[in-house]
Amino acid sequence: MNNDEALSQSLTNRTIGHGLCVLFIGLIAGLPLAFSLLQAVTLWPLPVWNIQIAGSPRGWASAHVGGILNGVMICAIAMLASRLAVQGRALKWVCFGMIATGWCNTIFYWAGNLAANRGLSVGDTPFGQGDFWGAVAYLFGGGGMIFTMIAVAILAFAAFDKAKLDFK
Repeated sequence: MNNDEALSQSLTNRTIGHGLCVLFIGLIAGLPLAFSLLQAVTLWPLPVWNIQIAGSPRGWASAHVGGILNGVMICAIAMLASRLAVQGRALKWVCFGMIATGWCNTIFYWAGNLAANRGLSVGDTPFGQGDFWGAVAYLFGGGGMIFTMIAVAILAFAAFDKAKLDFK
């Protein structure tokens, strides 16, 4: 394995590692989801703590499922980049873009759950007034979306390029 192949492998492995961390945080979001549905913290055999869980069950379900799916997507895209033999600058854009996507979306889900407006805008929405958490969610979610689109576009072009070679 030459130096370029080793660097590519290292970068895809790093991306998979970040994807699994994002997935793990998605799994953790299942705890506040359960607690918000139960309207208490219940961990048998410990006593029940009747406390208000910040956010909503809908928001925690989004953080739970979204985190898991984002983690799976990041891992899958890293493996696709390797399968399609994406290298060099394109691979850096794909991998770092997906790492940014994972963490930006994680922040979006968690901050959006704390926001009155669900993090869909910096200002007021039909769901509520703009606040600090709404601005954080919106800015990170929007930023992550840009990186996702770039990474997916690079992979789509790589897949079509590889398909052309298959017909020659």
